[in-house]
Amino acid sequence: MTQSLWGARAAALRARVVPWLDRLPGFGVMSLRVVIALAAVAAVVTYVVLGIVHLRYPFEIEWMEGGMLDEVRRALEGQKLYVKPTVEFVPFIYSPFYFYVAAAFSKVLGLSFFSARLVSFLASLGVIAFVARFVHRETGGKLAAFLAAGVFAGTYHLSAGFYDIARVDSLFVLLLLGALYLVRFRRSLASHVAAAALFTLALHTKQSASVIFLPVAAHVLLSNWRRGLVFSAAGAVMMVGSVLLLDWIHDGWFWYFVFWLPRQHPWVSRMWTDFWRYDLMTPLSVSCLFALYYWAVGRVAFALPAARAAEGSVPQDGGSAFAPPFDESRRFYLFAAVGMLGASWAGRLHSGGWPNVIMPGFAILSILFGLGLQAGIEAAARLAAPRRLRVEAFLLAVAAVQFACLAYDPDRYVPKPKDAEAGNHLLDRMRKYEGDIFLPAHGHLVTLVGKRPYAHEMAIGDILGIGGGPAGVDLRASIAKAIADRRFGAIITDTDFFKKEIQQSYRREGRVFEDKKVFWPVTGFRARPEAVNIPKKP
Repeated sequence: MTQSLWGARAAALRARVVPWLDRLPGFGVMSLRVVIALAAVAAVVTYVVLGIVHLRYPFEIEWMEGGMLDEVRRALEGQKLYVKPTVEFVPFIYSPFYFYVAAAFSKVLGLSFFSARLVSFLASLGVIAFVARFVHRETGGKLAAFLAAGVFAGTYHLSAGFYDIARVDSLFVLLLLGALYLVRFRRSLASHVAAAALFTLALHTKQSASVIFLPVAAHVLLSNWRRGLVFSAAGAVMMVGSVLLLDWIHDGWFWYFVFWLPRQHPWVSRMWTDFWRYDLMTPLSVSCLFALYYWAVGRVAFALPAARAAEGSVPQDGGSAFAPPFDESRRFYLFAAVGMLGASWAGRLHSGGWPNVIMPGFAILSILFGLGLQAGIEAAARLAAPRRLRVEAFLLAVAAVQFACLAYDPDRYVPKPKDAEAGNHLLDRMRKYEGDIFLPAHGHLVTLVGKRPYAHEMAIGDILGIGGGPAGVDLRASIAKAIADRRFGAIITDTDFFKKEIQQSYRREGRVFEDKKVFWPVTGFRARPEAVNIPKKP
């Protein structure tokens, strides 16, 4: 009697517990989905918060931002952006479109770091949205699309924090993704002409757009020769024609700064391999693996042989069942990746190429991360329940590893209150000097105290670092003469910029900051105003 009672209780307990045990794999998958979705949310929210913090900071986040604002000011004033380099102004080696977009924002909001950064911040949010849209439009997978967006947001620190600063890169990537979206998802000739126009605008934001245009044009030609011819011809006419027009308008200086000068800079030989080993594979190995899976295997990888045979996935000629046809979508993303990664690689090979040049590569790898993850989830869905859950859990766990590899401390990108105080101290000190102030490493700042800006040290270095031809000789003479003539009421330097010439005509008055920890840019080249030099008495 007692034994049968305990047996009945045990059976009742099993009846309650076993269904829950059967559900545990499902709970595990659901838990992983929640955890990884939260990781993506954290990546996006962290970036957005940093962007808002940077918008409010009144000084440079990166040392070239001030020089970029000087270019925007010229655009606002209707002056030419590309002229003979002198001590008054030296153009940067960038195409002009960002400067005109930032000028349009500044026309409404006022010329400031806020307006120039807002262009990049909004563009970066557009890039995040495009990454998600590509994956969702291609696969219908909402989770994969959101995670792909999170991966791109998580690469913020890999770009050295350039997504939201007053630089050209985010606008450049946004234009590229807009062009690629039209090529991938639109079939009309007008859409392909529009895509060619976006590529042209991208070229006039950053020159490496031409590297990306070529493989994309090859893909369109392979897909449909008529659309390919229209796209290629429209792109070639608009790009070449606009370059010739801008060079004519600027009396040859457009070509000198945008194309000739960058080609003279030396190559960084270690980047032939370090780009792949350290810039991509170390932090983004999971995304690279998902990309390879998407291209090489696809949705049939985990399917049971019987299911594959029933669906016709098993080749009748004895070929591999693990190699789906290389359809148009896979070819498109392969050619797009060749262009985006190729442009990123070329940028890193170029002397002075900071990690921000890899942003096109981050964008395409984030898209491929989502495509590969969704392809794996769809393949797993064809399996029997226990195996399906195990495979999906494995894929999500691998995706979680990607987010773990992208973790970073956002505090390092946050300017501190003492930095703003130090900036105000610098402005107060500059107000005390009569006449112009030469602050070569920090454009725009002198305008905040009512003085005119002069050439930026980085733009000067781009020319003098390689000689620069006759223009470089004249530029060096122009700067040396201005220093020798004691043209400036003060020269405030960060580095040994024209040190010998400055020592001959100026004497050092002292340091700008006593605190060694303040007013450093949170990203980019580490430089801050250090020495104040005032004219010697004749």
